[in-house]
Amino acid sequence: MGRGQISAVDAAVPILVGAVITAGIVVRAQTETVHTALPLGLAAAAALAARHRAPVITLAVTGGLVLGLCTIEPAAGAAAVFAPAAALYSVGLRRGRAHQVVAALAAVAAILATDLFLTSPATIAPHTLGHAALVAIPMLAADTLRTRRSYVSLLLERVELAEQSREQEARRLIEQERLRIARDLHDVVAHTLTTINVQASVAAHLLDDKAGHARAALATIADASRDALDEIRAVVGVLRDRDSDSGPARAPLEPTPAVETIHDLVARLRDSGFDVTVRVQGEQPERIPDAVGLATYRIVQESLTNVRRHAPGASAQVGLTFTATQMLITIENPTEPAGIGVGTGTDTAAAAGAAGKSEVGAGVGIIGMTERAAAIGGTLAATRIPHGFRVSAELPYRPAPAVT
Repeated sequence: MGRGQISAVDAAVPILVGAVITAGIVVRAQTETVHTALPLGLAAAAALAARHRAPVITLAVTGGLVLGLCTIEPAAGAAAVFAPAAALYSVGLRRGRAHQVVAALAAVAAILATDLFLTSPATIAPHTLGHAALVAIPMLAADTLRTRRSYVSLLLERVELAEQSREQEARRLIEQERLRIARDLHDVVAHTLTTINVQASVAAHLLDDKAGHARAALATIADASRDALDEIRAVVGVLRDRDSDSGPARAPLEPTPAVETIHDLVARLRDSGFDVTVRVQGEQPERIPDAVGLATYRIVQESLTNVRRHAPGASAQVGLTFTATQMLITIENPTEPAGIGVGTGTDTAAAAGAAGKSEVGAGVGIIGMTERAAAIGGTLAATRIPHGFRVSAELPYRPAPAVT
């Protein structure tokens, strides 16, 4: 119901009550009292126009006028009680409990006074009970409406809060997705550019003496750049499709990197001349959650990229251990870069320097790997080891069994 409709109903109440009072006076009043009773009844109805702004005063005015009307013409007083009843309803709707109690007691007192004045003692009890019921009706109706309005207001607040919560959750999910995509882009670009940089250096070194090896290095550069472009197109394509209004988003055609694709990654790195081995322990579960598989792949990829970037010529060992509840990942480069003598002071300085560069230069990568592990309830640590560096992670893929 709109504001205009509410105003129309409010304006109609005094008119309707005035019409009822007028009809009651015309039908039941004596001829000689009509001219006196009618103005009192119409005045009581007109006073209802102020029942919203001053309900207590309106109740007092209408009650006094109706008492005067009952004194002049008792037979017409039954119709006139609609005016104080409407005012009493407004008091119950717009004032607190204290005002309501006082108003109800005043109404009952007025009824008792009228019955004592107009009714014989033998019939005062039945009349009083009947009129007291008339006092209770508008109070109960007002209380019911107030309760309903409070319930509707609370319901609207909850709906608004739920809507705000949904919007906040949507924004949070969007932000998480953007961070995930940013990490994927960082991993793809860093890994591929490192491979291209290493192979370009090899090709430049072998171009004059070993053309065949140089061609192989250039072929590796072409393959790595093509794979990187495909991955970047897939990631950026998802963003473009989601931001576009032209139609629904298209899913990327390439499978999500997982534990199984780590062997393909290692094979490509071996083909490019990187000495890397994989050691698998335990039995791989039939199904590993996609988030765990993707995190495993990216952690291994980023760690191997850091080894190639900051310790050229060093080897790397990847360990994958499957337990009943989680996967354990280790990536180590314990071997010094080529050309450094074992057991000399130069060894220690160079290895520590490589580890330090890996720790500092790959800071963003380590942060990204740590966030990936934490996002699925796992942990990751990057530490120095003698003559190298180690990244270890624990990624749960099943809740631990309860201890009985």
